[in-house]
Amino acid sequence: MKKTISINISGVIFHIEEDGYDKLKHYLSSVQQYFSTYEDSQEIVTDIENRIAEKLLAKLKAADKQAVSLEDVNELVAAMGSVADFEAVEEEEVLVTTGGRNSTGGSRQVPPVGATSSGSSTASGTVPPAGDYAGPRRLVRDLRRKTLGGVAAGLAHYFSVDVVWIRLLFVALVVGFPTLAGVSGSDGEFSGTLSGFTVLIYIAMWIALPGSVGIEEDKTKKKFFRNPDDKVLGGVASGIAAYFGVDPGVVRLLFVLGIVFFGVGFLFYIVLWIISPAANTVTEKMEMQGQPITLYNIENSIKQSLNINDTPNSESSMTRILLFPFRAVAMILKGLGNALGPFLNGIVALIRVTAGIILLLLGFALMIACLAFLGAAIGLNTVQTGNFPFEMIRNDITMPMVLSGVVAGLIPAFGLAVLGIMLITTRPFIGSRVALSLAGVWLLALVVFGGTITPVISSFQRRGSVEQTATLNVAGRVVTFAMEDSDADWKPSIELEGYNGTAIQLVKHYRSQGSNRDEAKANALQLRYQYTVQDSTVRFDDGVSLAPGASFRGQNLNITMKIPYGKPFRMTEAFAHFIRNEFGSKEIDRMETSVWVFTKEEGLTCLNFPRELNTTYYNDDSDVTDLTDEVQSAVANELGDDFEAIGDHTRQFTVGEFSKVNVSGAFVVRFRKGDQYKVVADGSEEDLDEVEVDVDGETANVSMKKTGMFDWKNRKRIGLTITVPSIDKLELAGASKANLAGFDRYDNLEISMSGACRTVFDGTVQDLSVDLSGASNLVLRGTATKLDAELSGASKIDAESMQVSTATVDASGASHVSLGNVTNLNSNASGASKVTRQND
Repeated sequence: MKKTISINISGVIFHIEEDGYDKLKHYLSSVQQYFSTYEDSQEIVTDIENRIAEKLLAKLKAADKQAVSLEDVNELVAAMGSVADFEAVEEEEVLVTTGGRNSTGGSRQVPPVGATSSGSSTASGTVPPAGDYAGPRRLVRDLRRKTLGGVAAGLAHYFSVDVVWIRLLFVALVVGFPTLAGVSGSDGEFSGTLSGFTVLIYIAMWIALPGSVGIEEDKTKKKFFRNPDDKVLGGVASGIAAYFGVDPGVVRLLFVLGIVFFGVGFLFYIVLWIISPAANTVTEKMEMQGQPITLYNIENSIKQSLNINDTPNSESSMTRILLFPFRAVAMILKGLGNALGPFLNGIVALIRVTAGIILLLLGFALMIACLAFLGAAIGLNTVQTGNFPFEMIRNDITMPMVLSGVVAGLIPAFGLAVLGIMLITTRPFIGSRVALSLAGVWLLALVVFGGTITPVISSFQRRGSVEQTATLNVAGRVVTFAMEDSDADWKPSIELEGYNGTAIQLVKHYRSQGSNRDEAKANALQLRYQYTVQDSTVRFDDGVSLAPGASFRGQNLNITMKIPYGKPFRMTEAFAHFIRNEFGSKEIDRMETSVWVFTKEEGLTCLNFPRELNTTYYNDDSDVTDLTDEVQSAVANELGDDFEAIGDHTRQFTVGEFSKVNVSGAFVVRFRKGDQYKVVADGSEEDLDEVEVDVDGETANVSMKKTGMFDWKNRKRIGLTITVPSIDKLELAGASKANLAGFDRYDNLEISMSGACRTVFDGTVQDLSVDLSGASNLVLRGTATKLDAELSGASKIDAESMQVSTATVDASGASHVSLGNVTNLNSNASGASKVTRQND
């Protein structure tokens, strides 16, 4: 049994045996007395005490014991080295050189790192093997050396590398690669995805990994620090030189040369300046050089520092002249740092709190959305989604699927909220065990959700269709078609057409999806549609439904009602509004009294009133646009030889007046100059059903219907023929092609293209404004008084065949602008962009 004493070293409480305490006290007293004559002796002793505390703490953890013994103190003294060990070396050196420990003369050679007296191995700086084993290594967050959460510091300790390089890797993945992709104009989708994935991985490790403040650093390994004793700006170059053992001048030259290459050297310097610490203490300066932390090496480091400070004239005049601009900038930056430091700290705190609030609100919003989905799933028979009732998919939704999906979404949302709270309060909100448990539950939920949702997704892989024809036996000479209005959300598509026959036929075209084509056809026949025939009236339902027990597989129904030529019929106003056939507003108003018939020559006609469509299907002579051979050749070269080809089916939309066109999707757009306003789509019948056209103010918007997550269609080419008296603005998004020619003169015209669109323009315009992004191409022909063009990404403008008086071009990324005859040109090209002009 031995008596123990509690002591405090560097803020850490140790229990030490009485004899070990006497030995340690004597050792620290001798160290303090020896370094008392040095400048900043208190800082030196503090560094030594910190190192002693680290070694003793590591020893106790490795041996899994509570108290420090005399043997532990002896091992510590052997590792650190005693004052007597190197006083003998100094006495030998005094016989050859002048000066003692109080001398700052620089004439004697400093012994090599780790050198000791001839008869001693106590200054080697190594711990005996028996005390090195520290158990299996664990991946934790290092809270002592953290910058943001301690993830990078923990990874650096786990893989035994310097934390600066881990931080630099994270900065490169999050910021560096996307920036380089943007400058080079390459596809930034991969780099953006990599950046987001890196951030998610960092957040996940922050939440899942436990934090630790007791990680023992390997003091014998060289670490990267900024060297404040040999700095021009921030000491980064001299720190790199110390780490790799090269001359600081070479490193500084490489940084200066790197500034020429898109400022890479400057950015790299600034990033290293931010993420790397400065070697302010004696211990840190020794770690920067890779020297073991022993008393002998501490003294040598101090003497070397003093020698440097006492011999400032060692630099040549040329060196001072070359370094003067850098040192002047360093002084300015240092002054700005001292002046703006508190303000910048406040800005950083404001950004941190703002980001925390955003993450907190986003997390709560996602959690509410998950809970709302859970409530909707529990009450499936009453919830509506707009396109169809939720009850149609309830046969595919199981409770394990719902619960696992909600948990899989709820836990990341909760993690975002917790991260927001941690950023706001700068304190851990949940323990590591809770975080690991939530991560395990989340992975389990993902596995369950993936296993339950996969069969449902596979049942939507193939498409199939079934056609059925029924004959309507209707009494009476004049048939009336009516529509039951039930406010159904799932509606069929009905169209009337004439044919050579004697009876009215109803052709129903069912379509659906399934795991294979036969299953898709079977699923299509699960759709139910009702209509009734009573006397001379045929009454149609406005909604469809599924058979009892059937599963929703994207079923839809297109109905074509074939009416014999010369067969008169009536329609209710509700029926006329519902079907795909087009009617004018005046025709709708008098629909109840109108009698209709199909003829071979004119199609659908009214027997007792003249047709008064808002627009007409037929092209007048004024709609025909004559293009020169040069324009037609440009269209063929840029847009393809089949640009003017018309699809098998056409569909005209009822539109009002407009002067602006906005097309989103993958369309082939042909413009025609005419007195009326027309929008006619051509292509396959299936695709035409999904084209949407509406006029909002002065803008005609064209797009495809959003059919939801269970529709993966391979659409074919869809054409648009747009007839308009004049046009002021054209917007294309996606992968559309357009030919805007034949309008002669324009006062002002705006062309905006994004994605991978292509357009050919020909005409005379006073003020032409162009905005291209992505990989869009624009061919300009004719004349323009003023051209303003802005390009980004990998866009291209070919204006060699356009005469321009004044052009202003701003190109970024990897854009290319080729201009023809331009009188006045003001251009700005950045990145890999290029602006050229003929005869330049």
